[in-house]
This record gives sequence, structure tokens and C-alpha cells, in this order.
Amino acid sequence: MEVSIMTFNLRFHTETDEGNCWTYRKDGVADIFARYRPTVAGTQEGLSGMLDDLQQRLPEYAWVGEGRKGGSECEHNAIFYRKDEVQLVDWGQFWLSEQPAGPLEKSWGATHYRISTWAQFRFKADPERQFLHYNTHLDHSSQLAREKGSRLLWERLEAHRSRVRLPVLLTGDMNAEPDNPAIAFLRGQLEADGARSTLTDAYLTLPGEPGLSFHCFRGGEEGRPIDYVFASPDVAWTGVRIIRDRVNGLYPSDHYPVLAQAVL
Repeated sequence: MEVSIMTFNLRFHTETDEGNCWTYRKDGVADIFARYRPTVAGTQEGLSGMLDDLQQRLPEYAWVGEGRKGGSECEHNAIFYRKDEVQLVDWGQFWLSEQPAGPLEKSWGATHYRISTWAQFRFKADPERQFLHYNTHLDHSSQLAREKGSRLLWERLEAHRSRVRLPVLLTGDMNAEPDNPAIAFLRGQLEADGARSTLTDAYLTLPGEPGLSFHCFRGGEEGRPIDYVFASPDVAWTGVRIIRDRVNGLYPSDHYPVLAQAVL
């Protein structure tokens, strides 16, 4: 089955962004969803009200997830999905910490609580075909937290994949460029704690460098990405691009969304 996967850091709502605050960007974010029609989209930094804004503008989508402080508190790693293409089977969430099930804990020098939301979907066109989607946001300040977080992500999703025997997708703002050990580990290029990931990075299918994905509302292409789409080895990539569109003259976020296509 063909599937399109997006990762999109929405940039949380703050009035300090002035003309780039969520008030002025929410229609643009919804336009990106409507224009590119991802089957599933892992988002980061969405506050509860922001996600409600998108839901109102995108009736063809639903979403799952909780805030990183539980319930609707704080930023979410919400997963959006097209209701006409896939059906939600199950979902859950855990913390990237030394106590993944909670209670709330910041581990390894992280400045914020960090979480991963996951969902299991079945294709409506072929209900026997299902897949897992994990979505996350690694810490921006602690390298140890990024490395330990990536290791925990791999451990959890691989155990889940082995248990249900389904392909798995991983999206996220990893706050790390491709040569960072956290990314090298997820790419299977670096062993950590005796483990080696078998995930594939969609960017590695490109003939050249993907360019910048975080741009601070300044735009541009020169640089390296920190937003990624990974998959288990039973997923075949057919394309990937960083979307650098403006909508009504504004960038929808301080991150560009990344869109990948695959066959599961």
C-alpha cells in the first residue's frame, strides 16, 4: 500500500513571534495539509488550542496524542491521520526518560519533558494491512538526552514491531543534524549500548543533500536538516522532499515540513 508521511514542527503559539505567531499562521498550516494530503503526519509543539484550530479547518483528519505533561497540558506530539484512508486501531504515549511510563521526569539533562506518541493504523482499502507510526521531539539542549532518547525510541518501537509484526514509521524533530550520534544511531551507522538500529532514513534516497529544515522564519535552503522520517527495513521509500512553500507570504512555521512517500 502507498502511504505519504509528513513530519511538521508547528512552532508553539507565543506572542513574542509577533507577525509570525500562530494567529497568523494557522490557516497556512492547514493549507499545507490540504495541499499535500499526507496519510499520516507527526507534529511537534502543538498546543491543545492549536490542534483544535487545525481540526476545525481539516475535517478530513483526526488526531491522537496528549501533552508532554499529560492530558492537554503543554506541547503535544500529535499524530494526524486521514480518516478516509486509514483507521486508528490503537495508540499510546511514553516519556523519553529513565521512567518511560511516568511519573513526569526529565532525564539525562533535558530541559523539557520529552515524549513519543505512537499509533497503529489499518488501511481502509485493505484492512489486513496495518502499520505503526511513532512520533517524537528530542531535546534541543542536551546531547546526552538526544542520544539516550534515540536509543529508547529504538528499543520501544523495535519491541513493539516484533510483537505485532508490522512495519513502523518514525517521524520527528530530532534537534540533530545527520552527523550527530543520535541520528547516526537511528540510521544504523553507530552502535549504542550494544544495539544497532535497522531503520532507514528517507533522506538517504536522495541524490544530494536535503538542505535546511529549521529556518527561524528566515527561509532559505542552505544547511542541514534536523527533522526526519525513518522506517523499518520492510518499508520501501519512493520519494522525500522538504516543503519550503510560503502561504500568503508567510512561512507556516519556523520549521519546514518534510514529506516522504513509501510503499508498505
